[in-house]
Amino acid sequence: MGWDCWKQMGCRWKYYQSQLKKSLKNNLNAFEKESLLQDAFAAAEWFDASEALGEVAIDYRVKSEESICSKYERYYPDRPVQKVFNDLLGFRSLCASYEEALALCVPQIKVIDMSHGKAKDDGYRGVHLYYRKDNFHYPIEIQINTFLDRQLNDWLHDYVYKKAHPAEVGEKMRQLYEQGQITNLEAFKEALEDVLSDRQK
Repeated sequence: MGWDCWKQMGCRWKYYQSQLKKSLKNNLNAFEKESLLQDAFAAAEWFDASEALGEVAIDYRVKSEESICSKYERYYPDRPVQKVFNDLLGFRSLCASYEEALALCVPQIKVIDMSHGKAKDDGYRGVHLYYRKDNFHYPIEIQINTFLDRQLNDWLHDYVYKKAHPAEVGEKMRQLYEQGQITNLEAFKEALEDVLSDRQK
């Protein structure tokens, strides 16, 4: 699995240290807005230019400035910076099962188990790992999914989350998927139309 690639090169990985000289455990409102955004932009640009990314055989993406600004506005004022900007660099890895990721016991890695859903279920399934060197470096996110979960997660992202449909829609689509009623994208779209139609009755 892609996680093996990460482990092989993790010791050589470099992490971006904030130039704000203040712990990223502080909430957003503890920083001057423009200084914080510029620091986050610089971190994303630094990650994007890293030669090490070319050595990792798993998918990754770097947050855009637009996405960074959007997250700032969404979570201001009282969310810790390291929780808001915990995915400036994000990797996505496939796995056969979630057991290995859930069994990790590494002080610098925080494991978030969503293999059975979020507290408010929106259909998403996966395990997220957040590596943080210390409270002055921006975390890095690693999303781990089984193939079946990744397939539905991607469809939900494109057709449910981006359209700002309620979490209950994603939860219902997950139920239909696990019941075998959704097997491809066309079936997903048809089922989504039915679910949305039922909500309007």
